[in-house]
Amino acid sequence: MSDEDDLLRDLDRKLQDGEISAGTAEGFKDLYAFAEEVGDTVDIGGAKHANFQVKIAAHQGEYDGDPSVFTANVDKEVQIWPARMILENDPELETVAWTRTDYEDFAKAFAALDGVTQGAVTADFDTVVTNGDIEAFKAVVNDFVTVCRERAAAST
Repeated sequence: MSDEDDLLRDLDRKLQDGEISAGTAEGFKDLYAFAEEVGDTVDIGGAKHANFQVKIAAHQGEYDGDPSVFTANVDKEVQIWPARMILENDPELETVAWTRTDYEDFAKAFAALDGVTQGAVTADFDTVVTNGDIEAFKAVVNDFVTVCRERAAAST
């Protein structure tokens, strides 16, 4: 997987081969379109399965790493745990404007989605996107992204 065309071809192949349902394919396309809208960067993974990472400059701040706000893999999961990498490697949060509480609120809102296990930062793709409420997931992400951007703007 190296670009959007590869990503879409993989989805089509998986759908034709019966590996994913039409609902899963449509949910993935919908989530990818959302990622393109909200993300500053959307990186398509190099793995053999359709996947991407959504990155926001205000979330990353001056942090050396390159963590995403969320990742999605059509065959596996939606994950928000990469967003907390900054907390683990910069515990004083000197490189970002958002707070530990901002991330914790994001994680709690994610865990409160239908079908997501309490305290989880990873959930089955179909549970969140296809069988769950994709709009609720988008709202959770939008809230965190908005907080990161507002705090970054206020700190300059």
